[in-house]
Amino acid sequence: MKTDVKYILGSFLEVYEELEVVPLSIGHINKTYKVLADGIPLYILQQINAKVFKNVDGLMQNTSLVLDTLESYVLRKPGQLQVQRLIPTIDGHLYHIDKDGGYWRMFSFISGARTIETVRKYSDAYEGGKAYGMFLEGVSSIPAEELVTVIPDFHSLEVRYKAFENALELNLGNRKHEAAAEIAFAKDLIDRMMLIPSKIKSGELPLRIVHNDTKFNNLIFSADGRAIAVTDLDTVMPGTSLFDFGDAIRTAANTGREDESDVRKIKFDISVFESFSAGYIESAESLLTENEIKLFPFAAQYMTYIMGVRFLTDFINGDVYYQTRYPNHNLIRCRAQFALLGRMEEQLQAMHRTIARVTARLNAVKS
Repeated sequence: MKTDVKYILGSFLEVYEELEVVPLSIGHINKTYKVLADGIPLYILQQINAKVFKNVDGLMQNTSLVLDTLESYVLRKPGQLQVQRLIPTIDGHLYHIDKDGGYWRMFSFISGARTIETVRKYSDAYEGGKAYGMFLEGVSSIPAEELVTVIPDFHSLEVRYKAFENALELNLGNRKHEAAAEIAFAKDLIDRMMLIPSKIKSGELPLRIVHNDTKFNNLIFSADGRAIAVTDLDTVMPGTSLFDFGDAIRTAANTGREDESDVRKIKFDISVFESFSAGYIESAESLLTENEIKLFPFAAQYMTYIMGVRFLTDFINGDVYYQTRYPNHNLIRCRAQFALLGRMEEQLQAMHRTIARVTARLNAVKS
């Protein structure tokens, strides 16, 4: 039975009949809607994917804690970031369960906002870096044990690669033959990609509270070009800053779409990399260690590889995790990621020189 989305509003708002609900085609996991009055957006309504987020109560407790912590942080740094409000249900809960067992939540809408799917301006990359750097600093006061791990081993390459191997063995979607080249590529790189997991295990990389899903469409920009909010907090959990930095670069410095079918259009924009790095390191330099900063170029490769493996695994399994629009969608996504990884490899040394240049500039300013 199809859910009457507008009727769900009555669980959050006493007056809702005149409001308009418009679906948004963002994100792979949850279903998101914009709620408007007379054409003016007021709220974001979202149905949580309980197949992915099995502990919805823990998820929403996390979201509430992170938003409250960020609210306290921005009060100390006015004018830089805005924080969405979580709108409770009329009976005071953080989320609503409909008659079909669906989970719903509502946030305030940040007015005058826009999102970016593809970074076209270096100023946007810089602003995005600043915002994600401030987010890292803003949530740094949350003790790790106070957050529920909603998706265990989210960026664990060991776990993701094991899932990939299991998918190959079971071949549930009977698709393995369609992805022979991508499977070989993934296998060839796995040993090299274990660098970051090995440094996490050794303690060389500090454990931090991180966003874990720093795509650029999870940033909100003001009309004058400032990155003013970080959204989609579902995956905020303990991890390493390399996860956030790498995933942001994966999406920001790619000249093509995440599901670009023509890999010739996929390039790696080193100037976007430099602009984002400048903003991120500038904002989070009080936290970041020398080891973290030196590994940022490799972090971009790591996150691109792990996303490629995840798309490939889901394709082989028959598209059970990500929302897809056509049968080979996950395979196209995988190919795009692996193509981007190749472009990054071509400019890896340039990325290292860029990081050295950014840190030198910041040190010169401080001195």
